Amino acid sequence: MKIVTIANQKGGNGKTTTALALAQAGRHKGLKVLCIDLDGQANLSTALGSSPTYPTALAFLTGEAKGAACVQPTAQGVDLIAGCYDLATLRTEAGSARRLQKALEPIRGKYDLIVIDTPPNVGEAQYNALQASTDLIITVNASLFDLQGLYLMADTAKGFAQSNPALSVAGYILTNHNGRSKLAKALEESIRKEAAANGVDYLGTVRQGIAIREAQALRLSLFDYAPDSNPAKDYMSIFEKLIEG
Repeated sequence: MKIVTIANQKGGNGKTTTALALAQAGRHKGLKVLCIDLDGQANLSTALGSSPTYPTALAFLTGEAKGAACVQPTAQGVDLIAGCYDLATLRTEAGSARRLQKALEPIRGKYDLIVIDTPPNVGEAQYNALQASTDLIITVNASLFDLQGLYLMADTAKGFAQSNPALSVAGYILTNHNGRSKLAKALEESIRKEAAANGVDYLGTVRQGIAIREAQALRLSLFDYAPDSNPAKDYMSIFEKLIEG
């Protein structure tokens, strides 16, 4: 069973879209999938149609609510532990990075895949995700600043080698790609070279497509709404590489 964190230390690089699409791909393939939204913006929760009647990820992490009480079913067939603005109040204490790892123990066996979305900054939520995960995916856009975020995120992951030896960088994903741009082509090549130099897979490129935004707006799975769209094909290819890895 894989626990996959999607992260970058810069926002606006398709992190939440990737978490959502990979969870939807898993569900489309018949897997039992849980999403955990650790981003205070809670965009993943909104896209899945979360209900305010369930305890949030903050209650799950702090132990205020236990296990299954925080898990809500969604119309897309993906279970969810929803994010909330108050996740920003999490503070680092001795052993606090293991809170998610411990909270997951009673329920992790119920799932084939757990996908965690994280805030675009270093902090307690991101530390908890990395401590609990088996795989890290780093998303980037074709920009110099995103490439810098990739380096920082990879270095952060290396810091967990001792406390979580199960964690590996599963790969990099280039999102929202416009192959007609010379800059985008050059940065894609840089990302591929960076992946090879670090012995990390380049999981793939996700092409631009309106289908992603339309499916999110309608709160539908991309693979139900537009399975033949370029983004759906790209994300399914990435998902298959992830599961086989």
